[in-house]
Amino acid sequence: MSRSRIAGGWSRSARRFLLGPIAGLLVSACAESPAPGGCGGACVPPGLVDAFDTGALEHHQVPREGWGGLKVRLSGDKAVVLEATRDARFQSRRRLVVSSAAGGAPWSLEEAPGEHFSDFTLHPSGELSLAVERTQAERGGYDLLRLSPEGQVLTRAPLPSPQTLPSGELGTDLPERPFRMKSREWPALRDGWVRTEARGEDVVAAFLSLVDEPSTRPGGTVSLVMGVMALRWTEGGYTEAWARVVDGRHRVEPASWAHDEFRWREAPARPLLAVDPVDGRVIVGRTWNALRCLSSSERFQAPTRAHCQTGEDVTSSMDTDYQPLAYTTFSPEGAREETRSFVPASVAEFVVFDLAAKGGEVAVAGAIVRQDAEGAIAYYPPSPGSSERMTPYDGYVAVLSRVSGAARFERTVDGGGRADHFSALRWTDDGLLAAGASGWDRWHGGKSISRGAGPLLALVSPDGAEARVRSVPLDGSARHFHLLGVDARAGQVVAVGLSDAPLTHSGDGGRTAEMTFGGLVVELR
Repeated sequence: MSRSRIAGGWSRSARRFLLGPIAGLLVSACAESPAPGGCGGACVPPGLVDAFDTGALEHHQVPREGWGGLKVRLSGDKAVVLEATRDARFQSRRRLVVSSAAGGAPWSLEEAPGEHFSDFTLHPSGELSLAVERTQAERGGYDLLRLSPEGQVLTRAPLPSPQTLPSGELGTDLPERPFRMKSREWPALRDGWVRTEARGEDVVAAFLSLVDEPSTRPGGTVSLVMGVMALRWTEGGYTEAWARVVDGRHRVEPASWAHDEFRWREAPARPLLAVDPVDGRVIVGRTWNALRCLSSSERFQAPTRAHCQTGEDVTSSMDTDYQPLAYTTFSPEGAREETRSFVPASVAEFVVFDLAAKGGEVAVAGAIVRQDAEGAIAYYPPSPGSSERMTPYDGYVAVLSRVSGAARFERTVDGGGRADHFSALRWTDDGLLAAGASGWDRWHGGKSISRGAGPLLALVSPDGAEARVRSVPLDGSARHFHLLGVDARAGQVVAVGLSDAPLTHSGDGGRTAEMTFGGLVVELR
């Protein structure tokens, strides 16, 4: 692991772009809206509705090979971005970049050889928790780091082997220590198998792991197990508060041909994680395949085996098109509560890329393809008069009751008549903020994408009645420009992603240099 002060290149320009305007926005908001007796600290900057309706939309590109953004979090005067890069040899690296509008020196932390940065979360103190996998470790390779606001490593230790698992959760087919704490792939853009969320200064981790068992198979076992753990933070490090099995032994085997830079193929495996800021409950989401469902039926007596085998809200372990969502809730003390599954009505395709939780509800964002009562889909031609058929994906946002799983509202977003999707979601006071891509084409009957995307932002009102959309007209080329992370503060939206990124077949014929990408930052204020 390499830590450095940023002296130039992408991160220096990103700091100017991301954080300089934030400070300027706060100053101008106070200057333009003076309160009687002086503004002082009582200024209320405009909200996100105003930003979407009348705000300035700017974007900044970094040429390939460059660092592209996977996730961004804003807090106070700080911006934290998880970035990735990939070279012409198909070797990838990640780094964490932290900048401050208050004038502190920006810093970065880059993976060392044999490391994979999985996820991070930002605490109220300004400290960060970073999940790192040591990829060469045979077991116990999931680490948690605690970083000071200035980038000092306060502690690093393996994610503990759970000591508080209820014995009944192991069932009859898992070893006493079921988690090998190891994943099996580390592509540049994949969401990590360890996800983290802050609970104050403490942290919750949801993780997918190979089962810790001997195997005679080449490459070892293919069996997976998913868990969740709450950890307390003290100055000496993290200690386990509770741990639970989310899904017992199962497999996820998406078809290799289903790859693209939008991460459809990665979605069936990885966990999703949210913490409700109102009551502290922990929500773990995942694609609900039949093997995960059957494992739940055996251990927790729900759903029934028959439902796991025939239910419309269950998919196969190989499917990447039809991915129903399941989420399980845990109390702040770790008690397992309801598991609910969800798939919209009348859909041919469905995927959830992100979720959030607040006030007893769960919000999801992803993509959907509708079909009519006869199963017909309204395909569209890529150009007037063309006989080819493209699949009509729409960006999708819904809010569900955490307890019942029923949808309070569903909202689709069509950014311009072609395909759209959302990769990232944040729950704000002004509604649900989503970021993704618009204007791309995918062939009917396959996963190949033939038209490049442009970045898409949307703000869905709290009741779902309105969806405000802003986009940058970068779609239509033979490369992608799309967003993978988003956050907001004080009437400002910052989203990060990739520029000049490859389409499905850009690297065919050994053209590995075409698989590189650059960085993209979109700011609305």
